[in-house]
Amino acid sequence: MRLALACALLVAACTSAPASREQPPSGPSPSLYLTASLDGSGLIAIDPLTLGDISNRQLLTGTPSDMPSCPVGGPCALVAPSGDGRSLAVVGYEAKGPPAIFIFDTRTGSLRSRPIPEVPVIVDGLNADGSRLYTRAWPPTSLTAERLVLDGSNGKIVDREPAFSVGGEEVATLIDSEQRRIYALVVAADPQAIGPRQVAASAWDLKTGTALWRREIPGLIAGSWLTGRTGAEGDIRTRLVPGLALSPDGRRLAIVRAFDCCVVAGTYWLLDTTSGDLSAERKYSRGTSILEQIFGAIAAAKEDDEVTVGASFGPDGQVLYITGQSWKPDGYQYLGMTALDVESTKVLGSDIKMEQWWYENHVFWLRPSADGRWLYVFLQRTGNADPKGYFLRRVDARTLSVAAERRFDSYRFAFSLFGP
Repeated sequence: MRLALACALLVAACTSAPASREQPPSGPSPSLYLTASLDGSGLIAIDPLTLGDISNRQLLTGTPSDMPSCPVGGPCALVAPSGDGRSLAVVGYEAKGPPAIFIFDTRTGSLRSRPIPEVPVIVDGLNADGSRLYTRAWPPTSLTAERLVLDGSNGKIVDREPAFSVGGEEVATLIDSEQRRIYALVVAADPQAIGPRQVAASAWDLKTGTALWRREIPGLIAGSWLTGRTGAEGDIRTRLVPGLALSPDGRRLAIVRAFDCCVVAGTYWLLDTTSGDLSAERKYSRGTSILEQIFGAIAAAKEDDEVTVGASFGPDGQVLYITGQSWKPDGYQYLGMTALDVESTKVLGSDIKMEQWWYENHVFWLRPSADGRWLYVFLQRTGNADPKGYFLRRVDARTLSVAAERRFDSYRFAFSLFGP
């Protein structure tokens, strides 16, 4: 329960935080830090090649002793980084009252401020330099609810950003790293739907709540619907979730359909984020061998399977990483990962036959290296895999072949941060 809550609340911070529109500053690149703790303690920098701990020195030297403990099945202390990787907010949620917030300077590891919110809130993230906190009223509501912008030094409300409606069922959402825009894939809201519906992509200005554009995506259907089957808790629903990714320069939005096995074939759409204009619709596929066809038959998604597609750009915006994961009535299956050249549609690499029992893997997050040579992948090997456990892998950013691997006994949260 605790891990599920953390993954849900940290999605923007840990899994799909797009890069800033601004060009990265010259000088040292941020390091990859891992921790098993929800409160940010134990953050250790990882060697980019060997994946071992660079040292046993923890990043945060002033982790507060009065952080609230995690209640059973309830909220806990969670972590959110600033867009520039130089600030880190540790947020401890209480059952009642405002959360305890501690903002650290990652370059020194020391506590920088202790803002105290005027009302109970949930923290969505920080601005690029960590001087502002973007929050919503507690308990958590939709990402489109009113946002309270807090001063990062004292927690006072400095601005209110209005609530708005997406006009349908949200299928996938993405907020840019500057916390200025939200992008969403939306279908018509229909609790009694018996199949997926037409998808539209939309963008809103978070400061004003103004809808910037809306564009139907030709040939893309998704959303949730009734399967016609019932279980112990009533009607069984399923859903299809396309991939949604923002390019590093913030100018292009990629939407990916790859619901079938094994994400080495599909369709992607590219939209201009300023106008919403559709700049490209491209199909991609890789010729499959007999071996791949056999593996594909094992892991193929059925009509009522729930499939979620993940998508993220590499640091140069030229490579798109696509993952597929299926939640079936009788269990979970991994549909593989693909590295795709955005312009040529060439499939550069895939992991669908790189190891036995690959389709039982569970991928949690991806992180590209700053130079674009490597991709860091955190996954869990389950089922028939031997050995089982959690693994951090350094893979070739194009072929996805494994160059280094490290096993962990438990889940690890990841952050790209500038350390001391």
